[in-house]
Amino acid sequence: MRCKDQLSLLPSLMLITVFCFGCSGSGTEVKLEKVTGVVTMDGKPLANAIVVFIPEKGNPSTDQTDADGKYELAHRGNAMGAIPGKHKVRITTGKPPAPKADPDADMANVDPATDAGFEEAGTPKAKTAKKEPIPAKYNANTTLTAEVTAGENNIDFKLESK
Repeated sequence: MRCKDQLSLLPSLMLITVFCFGCSGSGTEVKLEKVTGVVTMDGKPLANAIVVFIPEKGNPSTDQTDADGKYELAHRGNAMGAIPGKHKVRITTGKPPAPKADPDADMANVDPATDAGFEEAGTPKAKTAKKEPIPAKYNANTTLTAEVTAGENNIDFKLESK
């Protein structure tokens, strides 16, 4: 290739370089490390539990356990892993769904102080909501912690219901 032909390619190469740098991200990406494990409750795999790793700084990583209690953390979207360092860990089945009200219900005879009339008005009583089966010491008042280090991390949690 002659020098003149090479110079004619220069604008194209510069444009490609600019696009590559523009698509490479904002420079605020964080280093993530792979985190997998198994969650059990009373020695049995805990299916459909939500596992959340909350770092001292940065965004949390999370996953939902499969039928065998296995999880693999994801961080913000589809980036797999967790930020290295110390984490507070919460494990829950998730918030029970709020009762759904009938939008056409007559709420005139409902007494909010006693819940009287809620069923008749088309709104189930909140007291019938399913209670979180995982003890609060593993979620709302968690005592669980984990250290994510460089490389692959296999972190299991053996929960007790009592």
